[in-house]
Amino acid sequence: GVPDDEDNDDDNDGVPDDEDNDDDNDGVPDDEDNDDDNDGVPDNEEGDDDFDDDGTPDNLDSDDDNDGVSDAEDDDDDNDGIPDDEDNDDDNDGVPDDEDNDDDNDEDEDDGEGENEGDSA
Repeated sequence: GVPDDEDNDDDNDGVPDDEDNDDDNDGVPDDEDNDDDNDGVPDNEEGDDDFDDDGTPDNLDSDDDNDGVSDAEDDDDDNDGIPDDEDNDDDNDGVPDDEDNDDDNDEDEDDGEGENEGDSA
């Protein structure tokens, strides 16, 4: 395929990206859609970071870590071999999430990001 940063129609719906206001083709305009990429992770949890540096912000990327498994199906978001529900170090920095002020290592303190699933592990 064509990398998203070179493709002017990332979702192959026939509407150029700069004119497309429904990235996941679910019939809900992106500005009203709580999950623009329809991966099961709300946009407010994904932000506009680009975890896999593929040119597509996480809130529009259905595979944030670019491991070939859609986020909706992925049970190991950080690809460390530990299922997310058992992983107590989401960013693999050696600091347990319950002691880590930035447990996704995005340089934004967790208390400013809302609910953090890692803190419950």
